[in-house]
Amino acid sequence: MHRYSIGYPDSNSRNLAALKSNEIINSTWSDDKIVIKGAINIGVAVAASEGLIVPVIHQANDLSIVDIARALDSVIERARDGSTTLDDVQGGTFTLNNTGALGSVWGGAIINHPQAAILTTEAIVKRPVVVSEEGVDSVRVHSMMNICLSFDHRIIDGAEASKFLQAVKLGLESIDGSSKFD
Repeated sequence: MHRYSIGYPDSNSRNLAALKSNEIINSTWSDDKIVIKGAINIGVAVAASEGLIVPVIHQANDLSIVDIARALDSVIERARDGSTTLDDVQGGTFTLNNTGALGSVWGGAIINHPQAAILTTEAIVKRPVVVSEEGVDSVRVHSMMNICLSFDHRIIDGAEASKFLQAVKLGLESIDGSSKFD
C-alpha cells in the first residue's frame, strides 16, 4: 500500500469539482459556437527543460483524489523527462497553471485554445488581515494565495467567472493540507 500526502496541486485538482457546477468553464469554442464538454480533462502546465508542455489528466471527474494525485505525478514526470505521448497532450478541456511554485504572486496566463479558461494559482504568502470578533477588529497574519482565471469572453462572462472562482476559493479553504489518503 502506498500512502500519499495530498499536496497543493492535488488539492487544486480535487477542488475543480467546481467545474461540475459551473459547466460553462469546462467548454471550448469551435466553429463559432460554445461546446460544453462532459468529461473534465485537466491540462497541467509543466515547465520542462524544452519549454512549457501541458499534459492532460483525462476523465479527472471519474477519479478519486488519490488517483488524481497519482495521475498528476505521472504526467508531470513524463513531461519533465520528455516521454510524453501525443495522447498525453491532447484533449484538455481546462488547464491548471501553478506559477506559485516558481514564486509568482500575481499573473495572468494565456488560454490554451480552444479551451475556455485557465486557472493560475500563485505562491502562498503571509499577509496582514483584519479580523472582526464580537465587534472588535484586530490584525492577524494569514497565509493567503491569489487565484487567477483567464477566460475567453466569447464563452464566459465576468459573473460566471466570479461564481467559479468563488467555488474554487471555498473548496481550497475547506482543505486540510495534512490529510493522508490510501
